[in-house]
Amino acid sequence: MSSIQINVTDRDGARTEGVEWKDYETLMECLTRNKFPILATCGGNASCSTCHSYLDQETFVKTGGTNEEEEDLLEMLDDTRHDNSRLACQVEWSESLDGAEIEIAPEW
Repeated sequence: MSSIQINVTDRDGARTEGVEWKDYETLMECLTRNKFPILATCGGNASCSTCHSYLDQETFVKTGGTNEEEEDLLEMLDDTRHDNSRLACQVEWSESLDGAEIEIAPEW
């Protein structure tokens, strides 16, 4: 089993460095396992947007951006959507994401 370290900023602006992300997890699973306030209402099926997060630009590019299903959900988040928005349930682990900066988006 491999893991990487990421940095996460929660909705209150508190930054946690060195959060372990295991290779069998999506970003959503990593965040929930580490007790960050992600509802993950749909269980990772890209149907609720409660795991909406912002990725630093370099990380966003490394993930390949959004897929069509994810894009459809993000389009509904006019007030909180940014160019670097992703649904954490759709972000797969990659060793290249080591050191990523993740910010949990505000609840809608």
